[in-house]
Amino acid sequence: MANDGLAPLSDAPSLEGMDYDERVETMVTWFLENFEDPVNETPYNSREGGYLYIHGGPFEAQDFIPYAFPDASEDEHQAAIDQLDADGPDYAPNGSRVLYPDDDYDEEEYLNLRRPLGIRLDQLAGQLDTVRSHVEAILALQAEDEKKPAGIGHNGPPPDEDVLSLADVLASIEEVKAELAKPDREVTANVEVVQRAEGRFRQLFSWVGGVLAAGVGFAVTATAEGFFSKVGEKAFEYVERHQAEIIATTQSAAETLASWADAVMSII
Repeated sequence: MANDGLAPLSDAPSLEGMDYDERVETMVTWFLENFEDPVNETPYNSREGGYLYIHGGPFEAQDFIPYAFPDASEDEHQAAIDQLDADGPDYAPNGSRVLYPDDDYDEEEYLNLRRPLGIRLDQLAGQLDTVRSHVEAILALQAEDEKKPAGIGHNGPPPDEDVLSLADVLASIEEVKAELAKPDREVTANVEVVQRAEGRFRQLFSWVGGVLAAGVGFAVTATAEGFFSKVGEKAFEYVERHQAEIIATTQSAAETLASWADAVMSII
């Protein structure tokens, strides 16, 4: 289900006047007001394994606790983090922070998933154009945000293969467009291309959620091939302004790609 963004993190309470245990418990409580175990509401990809963090994530307590509570000691921070990480470090945004659009949107999305695959593939071409325009705009704005003397901030380690590259999203869009142009595309498409695009699109709307949850400076990685060292102000403002369309279009396209891959695989 697509969302219309996330409510901001709640204000961190003051720890003044509390003893050690109370301070640790307050930090844990605050974190759980804003984040939750993904098993609660996060969809699970049974085909490939792993959660689909459609509202951003996974997030870790160690990335938030020290900054939300700068007056706490390092030992107190670590005690709270250890308590939160006891069952695993990965968290999704708390469901109470997810902002949904009006009710008839869900009905439209439901009906779209019931349409014949051929009709959905016709719609996919337009969705790809929409996603491409947003990705190109984000990359252009990020380039403006990153204007600085050569070499500064560009000497980090190579990006992890699981980190989203917007350049890869653009490449997948072109690959899928080529598959859409094939005769008998519903049964002759290259499954590897379609599944790769689905994965990248799911990464994209998860990434958007992560940007919105974390704000300006959301870390990604190096810049050379569509990666960011950190999301800049202009790029963040664009994502925030267009979040509803980006998430809805990308998620709908990903669902169509998944159905398309299943259809081709069913006859192989």
